[in-house]
Amino acid sequence: PRWVGWKIRSPPVPKGCWRKSGMNSVGGAGADSFEGLVPEISSGAFSVWGDVRLKRDAVLQAQVKGNVHAERKLILTPDAEVSGRVQGVDVCVEGKVEGGVEAQGQVWVKKGASLRKQCVARSLRVELGADFRGELRVGG
Repeated sequence: PRWVGWKIRSPPVPKGCWRKSGMNSVGGAGADSFEGLVPEISSGAFSVWGDVRLKRDAVLQAQVKGNVHAERKLILTPDAEVSGRVQGVDVCVEGKVEGGVEAQGQVWVKKGASLRKQCVARSLRVELGADFRGELRVGG
Protein backbone atom coordinates (compact mmCIF):
# COMPACT_ATOMS: atom_id res chain seq x y z
CA PRO A 1 0.00 0.00 0.00
CA ARG A 2 1.01 3.59 -0.55
CA TRP A 3 1.55 5.64 2.61
CA VAL A 4 1.69 9.06 1.00
CA GLY A 5 0.94 11.84 3.47
CA TRP A 6 1.33 9.64 6.55
CA LYS A 7 3.35 10.54 9.60
CA ILE A 8 4.22 8.21 12.45
CA ARG A 9 3.91 9.86 15.84
CA SER A 10 2.44 9.35 19.27
CA PRO A 11 -0.66 11.61 19.39
CA PRO A 12 -2.55 12.74 22.49
CA VAL A 13 -5.42 10.49 23.51
CA PRO A 14 -8.75 12.34 23.72
CA LYS A 15 -10.06 12.16 27.28
CA GLY A 16 -12.51 9.32 27.80
CA CYS A 17 -11.80 7.42 24.58
CA TRP A 18 -9.64 4.43 25.52
CA ARG A 19 -9.60 2.50 28.75
CA LYS A 20 -8.56 -1.01 27.63
CA SER A 21 -5.19 -2.70 27.87
CA GLY A 22 -2.86 -1.85 25.03
CA MET A 23 -3.77 1.81 25.30
CA ASN A 24 -2.85 4.24 28.06
CA SER A 25 -5.71 4.90 30.45
CA VAL A 26 -7.01 8.39 31.07
CA GLY A 27 -5.89 9.99 34.32
CA GLY A 28 -2.88 7.73 34.90
CA ALA A 29 0.78 8.23 34.17
CA GLY A 30 1.34 8.60 30.44
CA ALA A 31 -2.32 9.35 29.77
CA ASP A 32 -1.37 11.82 27.05
CA SER A 33 -0.15 9.31 24.45
CA PHE A 34 -0.61 5.85 22.99
CA GLU A 35 1.85 3.17 24.09
CA GLY A 36 3.01 2.58 20.50
CA LEU A 37 3.38 4.46 17.27
CA VAL A 38 0.16 5.40 15.53
CA PRO A 39 -0.39 6.24 11.86
CA GLU A 40 -1.95 9.64 11.40
CA ILE A 41 -3.60 11.22 8.37
CA SER A 42 -3.43 14.89 9.21
CA SER A 43 -3.99 18.46 8.11
CA GLY A 44 -7.32 20.17 7.57
CA ALA A 45 -6.44 20.60 3.89
CA PHE A 46 -5.79 16.87 3.39
CA SER A 47 -8.59 14.98 1.60
CA VAL A 48 -8.90 11.38 0.41
CA TRP A 49 -11.25 10.28 -2.36
CA GLY A 50 -11.81 6.56 -1.98
CA ASP A 51 -11.71 3.98 0.79
CA VAL A 52 -9.09 3.99 3.55
CA ARG A 53 -7.85 0.79 5.28
CA LEU A 54 -5.91 1.06 8.54
CA LYS A 55 -4.09 -1.94 10.00
CA ARG A 56 -3.00 -0.36 13.31
CA ASP A 57 -4.49 1.89 15.99
CA ALA A 58 -4.95 5.21 14.21
CA VAL A 59 -5.94 8.87 14.53
CA LEU A 60 -7.70 10.39 11.51
CA GLN A 61 -7.56 14.17 10.98
CA ALA A 62 -8.68 14.51 7.37
CA GLN A 63 -11.67 14.53 5.04
CA VAL A 64 -12.46 11.12 3.52
CA LYS A 65 -14.90 10.87 0.63
CA GLY A 66 -15.41 7.14 1.06
CA ASN A 67 -15.32 4.46 3.73
CA VAL A 68 -12.80 3.95 6.53
CA HIS A 69 -11.99 0.43 7.73
CA ALA A 70 -9.73 0.12 10.77
CA GLU A 71 -8.57 -3.31 11.87
CA ARG A 72 -7.93 -1.93 15.36
CA LYS A 73 -8.89 1.20 17.33
CA LEU A 74 -9.67 4.48 15.58
CA ILE A 75 -10.04 8.09 16.72
CA LEU A 76 -11.72 10.58 14.37
CA THR A 77 -10.60 14.03 15.56
CA PRO A 78 -12.81 17.16 15.44
CA ASP A 79 -11.25 17.97 12.02
CA ALA A 80 -12.16 14.57 10.56
CA GLU A 81 -15.09 14.22 8.16
CA VAL A 82 -16.07 10.87 6.64
CA SER A 83 -18.80 10.72 4.01
CA GLY A 84 -18.98 6.92 4.03
CA ARG A 85 -19.11 4.19 6.65
CA VAL A 86 -16.56 3.80 9.47
CA GLN A 87 -15.67 0.32 10.74
CA GLY A 88 -13.28 -0.65 13.52
CA VAL A 89 -12.78 -2.54 16.76
CA ASP A 90 -13.33 0.54 18.95
CA VAL A 91 -14.20 3.93 17.42
CA CYS A 92 -14.10 7.38 19.04
CA VAL A 93 -15.94 10.03 16.98
CA GLU A 94 -15.07 13.67 17.61
CA GLY A 95 -15.71 14.88 14.04
CA LYS A 96 -18.42 14.13 11.44
CA VAL A 97 -19.49 10.74 10.07
CA GLU A 98 -22.26 10.70 7.47
CA GLY A 99 -22.37 6.98 6.61
CA GLY A 100 -22.61 5.41 10.06
CA VAL A 101 -20.27 3.54 12.39
CA GLU A 102 -19.88 -0.20 12.97
CA ALA A 103 -17.63 -1.39 15.81
CA GLN A 104 -16.93 -4.82 17.22
CA GLY A 105 -16.45 -3.21 20.63
CA GLN A 106 -17.19 0.32 21.81
CA VAL A 107 -18.25 3.55 20.11
CA TRP A 108 -17.85 6.95 21.73
CA VAL A 109 -19.62 9.97 20.25
CA LYS A 110 -17.95 12.98 21.86
CA LYS A 111 -19.34 16.45 22.56
CA GLY A 112 -19.50 18.42 19.28
CA ALA A 113 -19.37 15.28 17.11
CA SER A 114 -21.95 14.42 14.46
CA LEU A 115 -22.99 10.85 13.54
CA ARG A 116 -25.61 10.04 10.89
CA LYS A 117 -27.43 6.98 9.53
CA GLN A 118 -26.50 4.07 11.78
CA CYS A 119 -24.48 2.94 14.78
CA VAL A 120 -23.82 -0.76 15.42
CA ALA A 121 -21.66 -1.64 18.43
CA ARG A 122 -21.34 -3.84 21.48
CA SER A 123 -21.54 -0.69 23.64
CA LEU A 124 -22.18 2.99 22.96
CA ARG A 125 -21.47 6.20 24.83
CA VAL A 126 -22.93 9.48 23.59
CA GLU A 127 -21.79 12.60 25.42
CA LEU A 128 -24.04 15.56 26.11
CA GLY A 129 -23.69 17.94 23.15
CA ALA A 130 -23.08 15.21 20.56
CA ASP A 131 -25.44 14.91 17.58
CA PHE A 132 -26.58 11.39 16.62
CA ARG A 133 -29.43 10.86 14.18
CA GLY A 134 -30.16 7.42 12.84
CA GLU A 135 -30.66 3.76 13.61
CA LEU A 136 -29.07 2.29 16.72
CA ARG A 137 -28.17 -1.37 17.38
CA VAL A 138 -26.26 -2.03 20.62
CA GLY A 139 -25.37 -5.32 22.31
CA GLY A 140 -24.28 -8.86 21.49
